[in-house]
Amino acid sequence: MIFKQYNRTDQEQEQVHSALIHIQLQYNFGEQYQPPEEIQKNKYYQDYEFLDDLSMRINKHIKYANNKLHDVGKSIIGLDTGQPWCIYWPLNVLASHNVQVDNQRIIQFLKYCQNEGFGGGHYQYSHLAPTYASVLSLLILATEESLSVIDLKGLERFFWSVRLPNGSFIMHQNGECDLRGAYIAVIFVKLFNLDEKIIEGTAEFIASCQTYEGGLGSNPFSEAHGGYAFCGFAALKCLEKQHLINIDKLREWLVNRQMEQEGGFNGRTNKVVDSCYSFWCGAIFNLLDDKVDLKDTAALQKYISMCQNPDGGLFDKPGKRADAYHTSYSLSGYYLSKNEIFDPIYNIPKASLEFARAYFNDKKQ
Repeated sequence: MIFKQYNRTDQEQEQVHSALIHIQLQYNFGEQYQPPEEIQKNKYYQDYEFLDDLSMRINKHIKYANNKLHDVGKSIIGLDTGQPWCIYWPLNVLASHNVQVDNQRIIQFLKYCQNEGFGGGHYQYSHLAPTYASVLSLLILATEESLSVIDLKGLERFFWSVRLPNGSFIMHQNGECDLRGAYIAVIFVKLFNLDEKIIEGTAEFIASCQTYEGGLGSNPFSEAHGGYAFCGFAALKCLEKQHLINIDKLREWLVNRQMEQEGGFNGRTNKVVDSCYSFWCGAIFNLLDDKVDLKDTAALQKYISMCQNPDGGLFDKPGKRADAYHTSYSLSGYYLSKNEIFDPIYNIPKASLEFARAYFNDKKQ
């Protein structure tokens, strides 16, 4: 007799899958639906707060993002080296709904984080991840003052300092190398008209990260992952070199990331659904330019809607708590599924990106 050994992911997947099926049935049939007793004991079902309906509670999410921007709470302790993210996530939500913020406070804080790139906080050395969050935040503000903060020469020197001979990038001095670095370097070199020699060989490095499954991993021979697949394909799209990878295989892998019953995406094969991949996987569909939408958009939007906290904010799956990260990427994924508001490469409002392009093109001339 053969016994299947369940690991933690198997067990969580089974619980989440079962809970979501019955949560959807509850929404479909209302109070008259009574789930089986074993489902009522399922922690993901028990901890889920049902909404009156599945409309998007935009005003609640705006209030949540505004609170997070001004008072991040104890969560900042675990994000001490990534403080600019605590600005970018809620700011992107607010900007997408034209909510005014205190530009000066944001600008002054990010100035203190800037070396040549940006560090994760005051007196921290430059790192590509907080550089990405910092620069995007300044782009979102879309004023000449915010854009003038970005030290283009310093940024160029920073990119050179973390570039490896094959065109890949480490995240910081003596740090790890992965596709995030390549993506960040590419999109900012192109936007700011920096020295294109910085990204020579980068497209080829990205292409080498495509796996047998069709997605892209952090490095060659690593597991395909939704976040790295986005970074790699978005960078290739920016470089107009997406032909270097097998797009049919990427498309096949991507379609299989959407969970048949849940409606949302997972990030890797045999993993659990998570609302943040509404952006990381969903945005790739926007970049593929397919004539037919191969994802189930209605199911995706329904899953995102089910991940709303009644008081504002979104979580990754039922039974979890809302946070700024999932609120930001879930809403980006939601709007991109409707081809609205956001640019799918930079994940900031299109209006902010257009303002930045005009500003930096004028500086180039």
